[in-house]
Amino acid sequence: MSAIDWNRMKHDVKIEILNKQHKQLFDTLRALYEAMEDKSDKKALGKVIDNLLLYSKEHLETEEAILEKYGYPDLEEHKKLHEFFVKKINEFHQAYDDHNVMLYFNLAIFIKSWIVNHIEQVDKQYVPFLLEKGAS
Repeated sequence: MSAIDWNRMKHDVKIEILNKQHKQLFDTLRALYEAMEDKSDKKALGKVIDNLLLYSKEHLETEEAILEKYGYPDLEEHKKLHEFFVKKINEFHQAYDDHNVMLYFNLAIFIKSWIVNHIEQVDKQYVPFLLEKGAS
C-alpha cells in the first residue's frame, strides 16, 4: 500500500482554502504510512489520529460554511457524509486507546478510500455550483 499525492486534475476543488485543507489530509495519510513503516515511534499513530480529529473539525466546518454561504442544494447530504467521517475517526481513536493491532491498516484503507470516494467524486460535484456563484 502506498500514499496518494495531491493532484490538481483529480483533487482541485477550485477553492484555495479547501484545496489547502485537503492537502493536509494527504500529508496525514503520508504520515500514517511513515508510522506504519517506522515501528519505533509508538506514539506516531496517536499523533496521526489527533491530526485527523483536528482536521475534521477545521476542514469540515470550513467546507460546510462555504457550501451554506452559497446555498449549495446538497448541503444536508454532504453534512451526513462528514458526520460519517467524524464518527469513523472517533472509532479509530477509540481503537487506538484499546490498542487494536489492525488499526494502522484499517485507518490507512479508510483515509485512502475517503480521498478517492469523497474528495475525487463527492467534493468535485460542488465545484461547478460554487464557481457559478462566484466562490473562489
